[in-house]
Amino acid sequence: MTKNQKVQRHRRTLEELNLIDDFLFQEVLSGEGGEEFARILLGTILGRTIRKVKVIPQKSIPGIDTDKHGIRLDAYIEDVSDELLADQIDAEVIPDIYDIEPDNTYEKNTLPRRTRYYHGLMDTKLLSSGASYNELPNVVIITILPYDPFGKKRMLYTIRNQCVEDPSVPYDDGAQKIFIYTRGTAENSSQTLIDMLKYIEETTASNVTNQDIASIHKLVTQVKFNRKVGINYMNSYVREQMIRKEERQEGRIEGRMEGRDLLNQLTIRLAEAGRTDDIVKAAKDLEYQEQLLAEFHL
Repeated sequence: MTKNQKVQRHRRTLEELNLIDDFLFQEVLSGEGGEEFARILLGTILGRTIRKVKVIPQKSIPGIDTDKHGIRLDAYIEDVSDELLADQIDAEVIPDIYDIEPDNTYEKNTLPRRTRYYHGLMDTKLLSSGASYNELPNVVIITILPYDPFGKKRMLYTIRNQCVEDPSVPYDDGAQKIFIYTRGTAENSSQTLIDMLKYIEETTASNVTNQDIASIHKLVTQVKFNRKVGINYMNSYVREQMIRKEERQEGRIEGRMEGRDLLNQLTIRLAEAGRTDDIVKAAKDLEYQEQLLAEFHL
C-alpha cells in the first residue's frame, strides 16, 4: 500500500488540512491575501526580501498540440520587486518566474522528468516571436515534499545544468529546480525556513513561531472558517467518490460526464437549501447520494 493510499483511508476535515495539501494551498493562494502569502513564502525559501509579486493560481499551460500533455502550475509567481527600478532607469526589467508546487503525493520516481517537462512547456509561453533569447526569464520550479526525493536526508536539493567534464565552466541557462524535503537535515538553512517548513507540513497555531508565519496563519484561519470554501471542499470529495463509483460501474467517459453534472446540480441544490450536513453525509455514503438525487428528481 502506498503512502497516498493510506492517507485516503481517512477523509480529513477542512480544519485538519495542512498547507502541504493541494486544496488548502490553492484556497489560500486564491484568496484576498494570496499575493502576500506567496511573497512571504517565496522570500523565506530564497532567503531574501521579496517586495512585490504577481500570482496566477492554478495556471494552466496546454500541450504544444491537441494530443500532447498539458500542465497545471500550483503557484505561478512573477517577482516584480524591480518594477520601481525599471521606472528609475527607464528600461524594462525581466521578472524572474517561480512555480511553487507542494506535493503530498508520493511520486519520487517521476519527479526529475516531471519537472523537466514543466520547464520545457513553461518556456514555450515565455518568449514572444522575434524576441532575443536573452529576454527569456529565469525560471525556478520549487517542489515542497514531505518525503526525501533523493535519499540523502537533505532539506534542500538545488538542481542546475552544468558541464559534466568541468563543472567550473560558466553555464547559466536560467533554469533551476529546488526540491525541498520538509523533514530534511537543516545544513546551512535558516531557522526561518526550518520553521516555515514545519508549519507547512503541520499547519497549526502551535507552529506559529514568527510574524511571517503568523500572517500566513491568519490567512489560513480565514480560509478554514469560510463557509463557501467548506462547501467546495465537501463538494470536491463528493465529486471524487462519484467519479470512482461511475468508473467502477461503467468505465465510460459519457457516464463520468453525466455523473459530474448531476453531482454539481445536487450540491448546488443542497447548498441553496442550507443542508450542508447532507453534503457531508453524501460524501461518505453512496446510497445516500442516490436517495438525494431521487429526492431532488435529478
